[in-house]
Amino acid sequence: MDGPYNSYRLTPLLRRYTQSTNFYSPLKAFCTDENMAECISFLNEMSLLGFPLLCPESGASRGLDVVALLNSMHALVQQHRQVLRTVENLETEQLRAASDMEYQQLSHARLKEQFELAKRENGRLQERERQLHMNIKSLQNCIKNEKEEVQKLQNIRASRAAHYSHDKKRKEREYQKLKEHLNQVLVDRKDKKQAIEILNCVGRSDGKRSQWKTRKSESRHESEMYKILLNELENRQKELMTENAELRKVLQQMKKEMVGILGPKRSSLGEPRCERSADQVGHLGPDGDDVRLSGVQVSCEHAREELTNSIRQQWRKIKHHVEKLDCQVSLVQVVQVESEAASNETNDQEMGRLKLEVQQCKEFIHTQQQLLQQQLISPCEEETASLLKDCYVLEEKERFKEQRRIFEEQRKNFASERQNFTEAAIRLGHERKMFEEDRATWLKHHFLNLTFTDHVTHIPKSPGLPAECEFCI
Repeated sequence: MDGPYNSYRLTPLLRRYTQSTNFYSPLKAFCTDENMAECISFLNEMSLLGFPLLCPESGASRGLDVVALLNSMHALVQQHRQVLRTVENLETEQLRAASDMEYQQLSHARLKEQFELAKRENGRLQERERQLHMNIKSLQNCIKNEKEEVQKLQNIRASRAAHYSHDKKRKEREYQKLKEHLNQVLVDRKDKKQAIEILNCVGRSDGKRSQWKTRKSESRHESEMYKILLNELENRQKELMTENAELRKVLQQMKKEMVGILGPKRSSLGEPRCERSADQVGHLGPDGDDVRLSGVQVSCEHAREELTNSIRQQWRKIKHHVEKLDCQVSLVQVVQVESEAASNETNDQEMGRLKLEVQQCKEFIHTQQQLLQQQLISPCEEETASLLKDCYVLEEKERFKEQRRIFEEQRKNFASERQNFTEAAIRLGHERKMFEEDRATWLKHHFLNLTFTDHVTHIPKSPGLPAECEFCI
């Protein structure tokens, strides 16, 4: 059977045969005295291979050409050496080809492993790209929601600014009407004549005689009256400005506390809340002007102090409530780390609920401020104070009901979240079990493949074969 195995096996045998075999042996001699003629005729057949005839006349032993015989023997020896060199070169080429084939096989195995690694890396990168696309979509949705909220706040701010400007114009018109009415009253009082003549009027305390009423004295008295009124109005304006400054300080302190509470935990929500607080504080400007313009009316200090104290107490309660909500949200966020799938929806719901609660608190504070301003503008009456107290009681009851409803909703939300977390933990356990099974299967296949490869590459040598034949096995 021809093949590389036979060539590998026969070439060393031929070499050992040519090196160890003695061609001349007396027992196996080719030519003797009896068969010389036959040997000469046999050697003459070399002419078919291109060698000269050793004896032109067959059968004559004396006519043997020794020169031709020596030349033929020399040519045969040279051809034999050439054949040996050719065989040696072929063996070298075959060994080189075998080593090249082994190197190519090793390179093929290494490239196959690199291809598998690149394939797994490509899958991992595709999965990461998919996750990044999902994160980008969620962030885009968040940005869209924030833009909608900012647009809504801008619309609210514009509507409030229009409302405040309208109130300012209305107050200015009322102020002009009151001023005209005051001037008309003063003019009517000046033009009115006395119907009863007073006799024996009591003199002045300083003993001086009273002066006659002339136009000059009346105008002087009128100017003095106007000066007194203006001084009273200025004093009243200063008091109202002081009150307005105190209220501004209180609101600034409330804004700082709100930013301090909500800022560290929710940096993304801090800016809109600060903007809302700034808008509320900025909207106090027209109201402050209205208060200054309504200086003719009487100030209700007791109602103002009561409202200020109630606002501060309510703000402290709101502060504690927001801190409690912060603690709850932080706990929810810690638990959400364990199950990311359920945490996104609950986090959005919690953030929306917190935004709604903060917005309700701000609206409540704004309503309290409006009530305070209305109390400062309106005269202090006992009936109004009692109505305000009743309103406060009803408002407190409504607020307690709202807080109780919110507490019930929170309890339901926490129960649903607990159930979701339990289901997520169960799913995670099932997924982990499946992952362990897949991992065990993969390790089993990998171990079997690795063991088969080692078995093939580490076959023991056969003692009956030469060293050059190991690659063929």
